[in-house]
Amino acid sequence: MSEKTKKIIIVSAIALLVIVCFIIIFCNIGVETLDDAKNNATNEIVPEEEISDVQLRETTIELYYINQNNEVVCEIRKIDSKILLENPYMETLNMLLDGPKYDNLSTAIPDGVKINNIEKKGDCLTIDFSKEFVENQTDNLETQGLVINQIVNTMTQFTEINNVKILVDGRSDVSFEKGNINFEQIFTRDF
Repeated sequence: MSEKTKKIIIVSAIALLVIVCFIIIFCNIGVETLDDAKNNATNEIVPEEEISDVQLRETTIELYYINQNNEVVCEIRKIDSKILLENPYMETLNMLLDGPKYDNLSTAIPDGVKINNIEKKGDCLTIDFSKEFVENQTDNLETQGLVINQIVNTMTQFTEINNVKILVDGRSDVSFEKGNINFEQIFTRDF
């Protein structure tokens, strides 16, 4: 190849390179001048389904039940937080009394127990149960302790509650028929 041909090829290659650079720059100038509103619209994430108001209000609540090893364990339930607005303690305790949703859990709270009243004073929640709370309770000391743990653990999940006082038909001078748990004491959660 002659010297002249080499120069023509080099000049042509340089010219082609310059033209390609100008085209790339020109294309990028057009991209950069896009309106921000158009740019945001293309980057918007669209969910596959719309989130309902109920899903936005959904919260979890911890209810404590007994497993096969006689341990108090947590069952987490999703509920509409709107239910908890008026009286969260009453609603939560009623859910606990209704029993567990899972077959591998049980409750030590006797059947037929009703809630007479719930009152919060400071960081202590006073729960007044019906007489069935002591009358229908088993004589097993371990089961009686599990009942107290179920109630105390469930109610102290609320950050404003640190202690639970239990009454039976408005009285604290009662206890389980056979057992050493009396209700004159205030119960706290064992962490």
